[in-house]
Amino acid sequence: MRTVIGCLGLVAFWFALGPNSPLPAAENGTSAGQAARTQPGAKILEELVHDLRSEKSQVRVAAADALGAMRTEAKAAIPSLIGDLSDENFWAASAVTDALSAIGEPAVPAVVDVLENGQGMVRVRAIMVLRGMGSAAKAAMPALRKALHDKTPRIRDLAAQILQELEGGGQKSPGAQAAARIMSRAAVLPSFEPGDSGDWPQFRGPRRDALCAETGLLKTWPAEGPKLLWKWEGLGRGFSSVSIVGGSLYTMGDRPAGAKESQFVLALDLATQKEVWATRIGPPHTDGPRCTPTVDGDLLYAVGTDGDLVCLETATGKERWHKSLAKDFGGQMMSMWKFSESPLVDGDRLICTPGAKDATMVALNKKTGEVIWKAKIPELGAKGKDGAGYSSAVIAEIDGVRQYVQIVGRGAVGVAADTGRFLWGYNRIANEVANIPSPIVRGNHVFVTTSYSTGAALLKISRKGNDFVAEEVYYLAPGQFENHHGGVVLVGDYLYGGHGQNRGQPTCIYLPTGEIAWKSKQPFNGSAAVLYADGNLIFRYDRGNVVLVEASPQEFRIKASFKPITSDGPAWAYPVIHDKKLYLRHSNVLACYDLRP
Repeated sequence: MRTVIGCLGLVAFWFALGPNSPLPAAENGTSAGQAARTQPGAKILEELVHDLRSEKSQVRVAAADALGAMRTEAKAAIPSLIGDLSDENFWAASAVTDALSAIGEPAVPAVVDVLENGQGMVRVRAIMVLRGMGSAAKAAMPALRKALHDKTPRIRDLAAQILQELEGGGQKSPGAQAAARIMSRAAVLPSFEPGDSGDWPQFRGPRRDALCAETGLLKTWPAEGPKLLWKWEGLGRGFSSVSIVGGSLYTMGDRPAGAKESQFVLALDLATQKEVWATRIGPPHTDGPRCTPTVDGDLLYAVGTDGDLVCLETATGKERWHKSLAKDFGGQMMSMWKFSESPLVDGDRLICTPGAKDATMVALNKKTGEVIWKAKIPELGAKGKDGAGYSSAVIAEIDGVRQYVQIVGRGAVGVAADTGRFLWGYNRIANEVANIPSPIVRGNHVFVTTSYSTGAALLKISRKGNDFVAEEVYYLAPGQFENHHGGVVLVGDYLYGGHGQNRGQPTCIYLPTGEIAWKSKQPFNGSAAVLYADGNLIFRYDRGNVVLVEASPQEFRIKASFKPITSDGPAWAYPVIHDKKLYLRHSNVLACYDLRP
């Protein structure tokens, strides 16, 4: 940790600004790259390589980010970075992948060697390095052409995508006429119902769309960021965001319970910043829960990583009922990261996604937990894997039929709200690793996106008698747009979100046509969660950095940024604005910032 905090001097300021900023100057006016050729610079490089061996993923990630910041000046670290492509921590491995991509052409021979002679996931990460290099990967084109015949489908697909991009076959930015059409359209702001400016009762807000109705917020921030009102430590590990209703805040975390750890749902009184109750719901997970509790009146609902579905009293945390998605419904996840969705309340129904063959989705009586219906999803196609995805369902009203739209292991689906009858499905958006972002619904159109070299699509859902069909309006290849962790937000007719696997390259898309209004260089490393409020977007990067961006299709404009209080691991919890306060959770720590002018 000493290197990351202390002797990163020449690169830490650069990293704070972001990987597209000029390299910083040392005290004598030389660049970090120039200094690296001197003994002090060599010493920094040596210590950064040393920090790649740290037991703490946070330290390994910071070291890899700093090496990436040095670009070609860090080429002496290539052997160490190549070795770390096998890091079992996915977050740390993605940072190493980005660092090698930033070093560029000097890393190509070593990366190609891994691609051709490595095993398993390391080969996939090697080809992802080449994809991230852009034109610097041209020296690897012979190896990429060879990989077109690889026995691993994902290697073949990635090789084809990279070659298409290198040979100029990918999507270009909109031409002058297309750009003019985009800019001439009014940037219509979202409309809100009269009651929408109240509480934040569930994941991504009242309508699960990451649109905050509050106005009168700070239009820009001081250099040090908004004023810190308070912080609270003790949440435990986890990526769960927060729900806020009636002066209470609810979230989840893994923390000690006697001699062992357990997974808890927590309630915090906002007036006193004191914990009101903590209810154990199941066993802990490696890095904690993902679900954000759903609050409905005097009850709340949450899903633990082992599939424990609970109904608790908001005032006391007392358990009303408890189901197991795995044991009671035969549920399973599509991959290794366990149950992650935030359950959906609709009327008297609680909707969740066990992922079983005969109960892919279920509706339960929210008061008792009794089964109302089970939705069986037919074969959608070859892409993806059986089981539940990591997405959370949303409500749609299409051609007079209320339905629940969800992304499961095999793709996007719609089921009838009253009976659970399967209505439509779309397989092309599925990948074999993790389908994460929630769908975006506009009328009878549904926008879906996943990462891991998958892409995005706009679907038109149409009724034909008693049946529904999903027609693909357009498809965006993964080189054009794919969202990994942080979701997208629809503001008027424009989608905003972070593009790229383990990345958050700010992107604006015109929803009706899929035209890219703009795509900017990434201001900070990692993926990004996005939230809209009062004419602006908040991008929260997984290294902790927060960026205020104008919600405009004309161009990418950063209005402010700051580095809030951080903790261990990636900052994947979605940001929340409530009562003119910004809530940022990073693992064990919750920070509250003042957004009043």
